[in-house]
Amino acid sequence: MRNLDAFLKTLVSTLASADRPLADEIRAIRGSRSLMAPDASSSLKKRGSGTTQAAIQPSVRNIVLRMGRPVLAIVGGKTQLEFKDSESAVWRARLQASGAQLQLAARAVGRIDVTGLTDVPYVGTGWLVEKNTIVTNRHVAREFGRRKRGGFTFKKGSGAKPMTASIDFLEEAGRAERFDFPIIEILHIEDDNGPDFALLRVEDQSDGRALASPIPLSLSPMRSEQQVAVIGYPARDSRVPDAKLMQSIFGDVYDKKRLAPGQITKTQPDVVFHDCSTLGGNSGSVLIDLATGQAVGLHFAGRFLETNYAVPAAVVAARLEKVLRPTPGRPPGVSHHPPVPSTPIVTQTTQAGTPAEPEVMIEGVPADYTGRKGYDPAFVGPKIPLPVVRNTKDVLTFPWNGRQETVLKYQHFSVVMSRSRRLCIFSAGNIDGNTPRRFKRPGWRLDARIPTKQQIRDECYGNEPLFARGHMTRREDPVWGTPDEASLGNDDSMHVTNTVPQMQPFNAGIWLALESYALDHARSDHMRIAVFTGPFLLADDPVRAGVAIPRSFWKVIAFIHDETRKLCATGYTMSQEDFLRPEEFVFGRHKTSQTRIATIEKRAGVSFGPLAALDPIDSEEKGLEAPLTDPSQIRFLPRR
Repeated sequence: MRNLDAFLKTLVSTLASADRPLADEIRAIRGSRSLMAPDASSSLKKRGSGTTQAAIQPSVRNIVLRMGRPVLAIVGGKTQLEFKDSESAVWRARLQASGAQLQLAARAVGRIDVTGLTDVPYVGTGWLVEKNTIVTNRHVAREFGRRKRGGFTFKKGSGAKPMTASIDFLEEAGRAERFDFPIIEILHIEDDNGPDFALLRVEDQSDGRALASPIPLSLSPMRSEQQVAVIGYPARDSRVPDAKLMQSIFGDVYDKKRLAPGQITKTQPDVVFHDCSTLGGNSGSVLIDLATGQAVGLHFAGRFLETNYAVPAAVVAARLEKVLRPTPGRPPGVSHHPPVPSTPIVTQTTQAGTPAEPEVMIEGVPADYTGRKGYDPAFVGPKIPLPVVRNTKDVLTFPWNGRQETVLKYQHFSVVMSRSRRLCIFSAGNIDGNTPRRFKRPGWRLDARIPTKQQIRDECYGNEPLFARGHMTRREDPVWGTPDEASLGNDDSMHVTNTVPQMQPFNAGIWLALESYALDHARSDHMRIAVFTGPFLLADDPVRAGVAIPRSFWKVIAFIHDETRKLCATGYTMSQEDFLRPEEFVFGRHKTSQTRIATIEKRAGVSFGPLAALDPIDSEEKGLEAPLTDPSQIRFLPRR
């Protein structure tokens, strides 16, 4: 959400043309209060071109949001339309007219609870689409299920026991009762190149009580401005930048069954866009047509107060047929048609919404790199060799000085590339805290020593929802030494080989401060550290804009400790899974955490040689489970 005021102005403008009764009601309740602040000028700058010339009053914001796109409790299967400062007679009349259909649908919507996931009580929403058959999202089902021998099974949970899952068709605000049905089978989890869709089987009865009737799928053509509602279980979402605004809209009630009305804003064969208010936890919610009570979509993603996405009911129906009633001779789940993308195709745009010009890359010739020495194993003192990659077949090789090389050497750091992923497997750098220098940020560069096609140039990079180029060796890390040396390190740091796709808010905070904090504890008369950084390149990384995007990253730092005067080494991990869009995960994975080097070695497929034995976290410890909230929590020395 780049600009709330712009969003509200757009919503009011949309309602004026698409929903006149609601727009008139909002204007009437505003009364003499202007939508704009008293000193507002008559016009706003275009969205994305900067801040607005005037701000919308906070009290009016609540009216527009609560009346225009409210979030309502469902209690006893009925929608409760209650606000503290205002309520909408228009929505009340509409929901009362649809009351019978909505009550039937609400009974078929449940919260998917799990056991065996640490500190995670539930993973999303699901709903009855056929007798004892639940539909939800792929990314929800993957939290507890996995593929096995042509079918699917439950993952191992804490204590090495299989996870279990159930669906509770109550979990209503103010009610302690539950209406649980065990999930007894994972029927299908769609592959990444298909829609965000999964099917689960539940028991027919629970404690003598029967399941509700399934929600019928609408096969009628959808249209823009069609009035719909999402029914699901929104969770408090740490990704929302304005916690007070989220609290105002959702009434500080989370994890309970809620209904949020709105409209379809756009339709495509493989995705429905809608503007109902949702949060993480709504993944797997049903999108209901208010006029018929039929499901028009399976909600799978959203950006807070920007837009939401759903799998169209027609796609759900087609997948349902293929999984449950496959054509003879074809295995269940095999499509007769080309796979449907699970996310809308997004073109690179500027903040104003116009196509962005591809960024100019500096391209040189191989001779430009003559004399680069790269990472120095003896820089810290004791020899610290480069990490060894176990899967040697995936290491990119290139001709250099009459032989095949695997290490791209730059000024004060080196990079080893993955042939299959076109990303660095790791970047290894030397930092001298005694002679740091500052230079302006130069332009991005391609490395002329390797083919351009082995470097990710533009495909997945751009304004959100695309990615930023996240440095592995920080730009300032190799910028030390003489002015000429530092300038060369500054330029070399901007090679695309030293970057990995990252969401804009990711590469910051404690993760960005780890090297600086280590330098504070390095031997004061030495001030040298070695840093190894890389992504976990996993087979199931999500694909965005044709590029498999790493979900998490690792870092290992080694230096002579100021207190012991001996070499020490520590490992860290950080995830960007919370920021990868559009999936709405209920709870965050992990933030920056101190992690055993041996664990990083196993997950990353690299060996750090002597460093693992220096880890202050011994084999009896799992690692520092709690995320690091301050660098002072880092442990450089073993417990005494």
